[in-house]
Amino acid sequence: MHRRPRRGLGEAGSFVLVANDPLVIAAARDAARRMHGPPPVLLASGAEALSRLIGPGAAPRHLVLQGGSAQVEGALLSAARDRFSGTEVVVVARPGDSVPAGLRAVSAEGGELAAALAGPPRRDMPASDAAALAAGLDRGEITVRFQPVVRLADRRPVLVEALARWERPGAALPPGAFVAMAEDAGLAADLTLAVARRAMADLAAVRGGTGLRLTFNVPLAVLLCADLPPVLRAIAAESGFDPADLLLELTESTEVRDTALLHRALRRLRRNGFGVLLDDFGLDDPRRPLISLPFAGIKLDRGLVAAMPAERRARAEVERLVTAVRAAGGVVIAEGVTDPRLWRAAASAGCDFAQGFGVGRPLPPGTLHAWMAAWRNAADQAA
Repeated sequence: MHRRPRRGLGEAGSFVLVANDPLVIAAARDAARRMHGPPPVLLASGAEALSRLIGPGAAPRHLVLQGGSAQVEGALLSAARDRFSGTEVVVVARPGDSVPAGLRAVSAEGGELAAALAGPPRRDMPASDAAALAAGLDRGEITVRFQPVVRLADRRPVLVEALARWERPGAALPPGAFVAMAEDAGLAADLTLAVARRAMADLAAVRGGTGLRLTFNVPLAVLLCADLPPVLRAIAAESGFDPADLLLELTESTEVRDTALLHRALRRLRRNGFGVLLDDFGLDDPRRPLISLPFAGIKLDRGLVAAMPAERRARAEVERLVTAVRAAGGVVIAEGVTDPRLWRAAASAGCDFAQGFGVGRPLPPGTLHAWMAAWRNAADQAA
């Protein structure tokens, strides 16, 4: 569901470097030659490197940092340590240089650097390893990344979606590797609550006065549980959240067979202050009749959003959905907004919010404030 495009070494900006030591710069250029790519792009500061890592658009494929630099701290260090970023980060350290914990370091030698930039060997988890997932849940190995959502009318950040990650020792697993397995193994409720608890705790630590609300996925079987509202209220209270700060996203993984049962569950959640969104709404979606239920809104599938600029039928479908959702008092979030063309299409169709790599990639919690500052600067320039 949350795929990330990869950039090849031959693409502009796919290998970036923060260094002022001639030996480190020479080693990076030698590594690029060995990898049959163009020279690395030399950046002036750690702040510029952070912007490349967390800003809108595709991230660099490779980032080389000079060891001993005081710039590698704070948000940049958090972003560089992210095992899910898609960027291979390597520190080139000379004798006596300090190397932040959690980052790989090599000497200033092109061959060694090229080998390190190729990345560590991939370790896949067996698809049926539900016992390992259960143990990982008990050990607190489920973490989250926050993907920002902004209002189309004024570009103001309003939400972050918590995306589940499984950080096992020696392996970092995206949701596609374990979410379906959790549902099949009867661990869906445990996983949902683990994500909710971690997301609220992490966002509470960095939220400050931003007023950001939080969304996270909930499968149908968990949404229908009568004890979900009090459990979520207790978790929210622990982190200082009000239920109105939270939105649950009903995933499309299970067909809704009992509309009356779902209706009661939605009303139960609404009475407790929780709104629910219909996730990944696509073209000719069979869930269209569900819009009349008391949902807080829908999220448009990225495929439908991507089709809008070129396909009249997709634009007309989105406009119809916007009209129907607004009539029911809900909002429409366009997912997969990757560039200005899709931003304009979503805005002209009447969508309320935008989410996607053109807004921000999934971020480690420690980089959220840096992203917001960069986004505000971009919004000021656009204005």
